[in-house]
Formats: sequence, C-alpha cells, structure tokens
Amino acid sequence: MDANIIVILISLTLFLAYTSGILFTLTRVPDIVWMIGFGILFGPVLGIFKADNISNLTPFVVVMALNLLLFEAGLSVDLKTFKESLQKSGYLGVITFSLTVFVIGNLLHLILPATFTITEGLLFGAMIGGTSTSTVLSILGCMGMSSNDAAECRLFLVLESIVTDSLSIVTTMTLIRLIQMPEIPLTEGVKDIVFVFIVAILVGFGVGVLWVQILDVARNRPFNYIMTIAMLSVSYTFGEQIGGPGAGALSGLVFGLTMTNYPIFASRFKLKQKVRVEKRRLRAFYEEITFLIKSILFLFVGLQFSFSAMHIALGVGLAIVIGLIRYSSVTVTGFFVPLSQVEVKVSRLEFSNGLTALVLSQVPGLVEGSHLFTDTGVFVNLIVPIVMTTALFGAIAGPILYKDKPKPELVPEPLDEV
Repeated sequence: MDANIIVILISLTLFLAYTSGILFTLTRVPDIVWMIGFGILFGPVLGIFKADNISNLTPFVVVMALNLLLFEAGLSVDLKTFKESLQKSGYLGVITFSLTVFVIGNLLHLILPATFTITEGLLFGAMIGGTSTSTVLSILGCMGMSSNDAAECRLFLVLESIVTDSLSIVTTMTLIRLIQMPEIPLTEGVKDIVFVFIVAILVGFGVGVLWVQILDVARNRPFNYIMTIAMLSVSYTFGEQIGGPGAGALSGLVFGLTMTNYPIFASRFKLKQKVRVEKRRLRAFYEEITFLIKSILFLFVGLQFSFSAMHIALGVGLAIVIGLIRYSSVTVTGFFVPLSQVEVKVSRLEFSNGLTALVLSQVPGLVEGSHLFTDTGVFVNLIVPIVMTTALFGAIAGPILYKDKPKPELVPEPLDEV
C-alpha cells in the first residue's frame, strides 16, 4: 500500500471528522451519518479512493476500535452512580437484543435463504442487536429535554448500550466460531459465551488493578496515559489467548471499569486504597484517541459500501422492523421493572445503531475461514443503511415526537366538605 495514500487518508479523515462535528451543530444530523456519507462520496461515487487501498489497514482499525470502544465504555461506568439504573438497563438491553437476534435472524433467512443461512441470519441480528452510546447521546442533546430528564435518560441509555455492546460482541464471535466449525453443538456455544465472560472479567480486573498500582507509583511522569494503550493491548492479547475470540475486547471493558471504580474494588478485596489516578484526564485523552479511530472506521465503511437498490431498500426496511422491535421490548421491559414516562418515551425513540455494528460487520471478512460465509460483503452493505436510517430517525423524528408530549391527566378536585 502506498504510504502517500495512507497519509492522505488519515489527514482527510481528521479534516472530515472536524467538519462533520460542525455540520452536526448546524443540522443536528449525527456525525456518523456525515462521515459514512463522505466515505461513500469519495469511494463508490467519485472513485477517488478504492476499497483495496485500505484493505491492509482494516484489521488494525477494527481491533483498535473494538478495544477502545469497550475501554472507553468501562471508563464511563461509575458503579456508585449507575447502580440504581443497572437493573432497568439490563432488562431492556437483554430483551431488545434477544428479540432483535431472533426476529431479524429468522426474517433474513426467510427473505434471502440463498444469502443467509439461519446461523448467518442470527449473526447479522447479533451485530445490530445493540444501541450506540455516542449516537444516542448526541441525539439526546437535540431533544430539548430538561436537565433532570436528560440526566435520567443518559444513565439509562449509556448502561443499556454497554450491556448490548458486550452481548453483541460475544454472541457475534461465538456464532462466527459456529460457522467456522459447524460440528460444534449449540450447547458448546453457550458454554463458550460463559467462559468468555469469566476470562474477560479475570484478565481485565487483574490488568486493571496492576496498572492502577503502577500509575500511582509513576504519577506525574510524562506519557503515563499513552502507555495505558500498551496495557490495553496486553489485556486484549491475554484475553484472546486464554478465552478465545471476544474475550480480549471484553477484558478491555473490565480494565476500564476497574480503573474508574478502583476504590470500590480496593475496599472489597482489601487492596491498597490510597492510589491516585486522574480520571478526568484519562477520559479526555481516550476520547481523543477514540475519536480518531472511530472517524477512520466510519470513512472506511463508506469507502467499502457497494451501491445496490435492493440492499438500501432492505436495510431501510430492517431499520423499520428494528424500531418496531424496540417499541415492543420497552413495553415488555415495563412488565419486569418500573420505567418512568420519560424513560419509556425516549427509549422507544432512540434505538440507533452505530460503531459496534459497523465494527462487527467487518469481522466475517477478516477471520480465518471467511470463505465459509455465503457473502461477507452483505453485512456491510446492509448495516450501513440501517445505521444511517436509525441515526437519522433519532436525530430528526426523535425530537419532534418527544416534544409532542401527551397531555397530563386531569385529576378532579376534591369536593368541599359541608
């Protein structure tokens, strides 16, 4: 690959990402839509860049995106604050994910049996079974919500996205393994999921505790936080080697969660408690790194997109189905845990897919045995219109529908006593 093309692509990505942020401020259309749109413009439309130009970079970008995505999610979880919302978010995340996998998987197998086996249909459902934290939060800012309502929904939706991200990654990796080795029974796949979670927790927690101790000893040294990326890579490598596909990325989630909530773990497990990690600086630094990797990935996805009227129409149709599933899953969740009126309304309107779905859509074409899939390119070609449709719905229709609040019920005044 020509080094000049790499330099041009990275420079162009940064410029377009900055421009997308400005366009979001002006139009309220999420930057993910602009970045993918720019990729489509410079790739399939104008033909300035070819998908082959970035094929060598794709595995690196995908692995980094998975790692940073979940590590940043872990850094955002304050267990003291999120404890009250965890149950509601967990129920909604699991119900939404399960319904999406089942309905979308069987629907694709029914509509396109030659392209999607039942396992590949379920795999597609797992890829799009979650919501995107960054996209949902950017859309929440467009709704004109009160500060109390915004804070309530932020906690609720952030935790839900973390739950579904974990489920999407582990389930996707397990189903890919089943496609690679069809002789493995389904019960073994379930055991693999449990094993992956256990390994990820142990590896992520162990590396997190060790690195917090090191940061405390080496405090005020330059480049401490850039070195955390190296430790994140160590966590990923150990997780993948011990637990298999999916464990590495999830260990990054636990790694970040351990660093942010170290005092809680220290008091429970009798570890050294007087340690100092600058959480704000750590989060700010990784937001910058994640911004770069996400922007590159969004542009790459746009460059790889293959125009097809059928794929676009089917993607939009699937996005509508996902919206109906979301509406139903919120209703079902209300039978198990109480949801406020604001949580019900906002969670029904915000079901945008994003970074996780786009990252996972790349995986079938990168793993060993990719020839065993019917068509690895169809995952990207269907997920791109789904992501853009759900993001546009949340950004444009969401604020309009949210402001159309139901009128409060009139409570009759008590009669005066005689």
